[in-house]
Amino acid sequence: MRFKKSLNNNIALAEDAEGCEVIVIGTGVGFKKAKGQWIERDQIQKTFRIGSNDKYQRLEQFFNDIPLHVIDITDQIIEAGQTIIGKKLNDSILLTLADHIHFALDRYNSGVEVGNPLHWDIRHLYPAEYRIGEYAVERINEAFQVSLPSSEASSVALHFVNSQFDSGSMNQTIKITKIINDCLEIMSHHFGIALDQESVNYSRFITHLRYFIVRQMNREVLSFKDQHFLFDVLSERYPSSFQCAQKIKEFMERQHEFNITPDEMVYLMIHIERVTSHSDAD
Repeated sequence: MRFKKSLNNNIALAEDAEGCEVIVIGTGVGFKKAKGQWIERDQIQKTFRIGSNDKYQRLEQFFNDIPLHVIDITDQIIEAGQTIIGKKLNDSILLTLADHIHFALDRYNSGVEVGNPLHWDIRHLYPAEYRIGEYAVERINEAFQVSLPSSEASSVALHFVNSQFDSGSMNQTIKITKIINDCLEIMSHHFGIALDQESVNYSRFITHLRYFIVRQMNREVLSFKDQHFLFDVLSERYPSSFQCAQKIKEFMERQHEFNITPDEMVYLMIHIERVTSHSDAD
């Protein structure tokens, strides 16, 4: 890449091999370089394509506001997180998570402690992402000599949930999490049991609910062949799961104005039956 402009010693505006403007991050990439000078590949840690002048201005402001040490720690957390969940995430998580961590440190240094009302829910709904959050809090506390509260782990976890499922804004991810928790409460009350949060079927059910809710929010219709036949068969075979699915359907349509089709009900009944049957067989 060719150097174009220094934003600070470790962040620069450059031009890639295709002639596109990018922002590159790396130790010393912006230090004492002349326009047109090559930036060695091993100097570059992260690259962000710009695409528009407006995006460049926002990225420039971001990298000027966030200290490189915060960006470095954030990058380490993301690398560890990707290993835990086994997925490569979009580079944009670096921006949102670094901004969150920077703000959390500012709050701590100002003596302001903000809890997360979804802390317990996130911990149990997204165990892998919560482990990333726990690692993040430990790493941040060690690197910056602070003592962030344990609830910060759930806030970090939500960034990994949001990036993984690409469901939209953080506010939407929070809303989805609340709806999932409401559905689980309906199930627990209906069957009079505590759901096994360690089971594979429980984990699959959470994933299904998330995609199910996102489809509803996006007004996407799920359809497949012989839907009415399957609906009739399953509602007779699994009457209690059918009744529970009906309660969830009524709740979602009343509270969130969703439109739950027979197709969605079929999958919902199957997952409810699996997660409440005390069987974890594939």
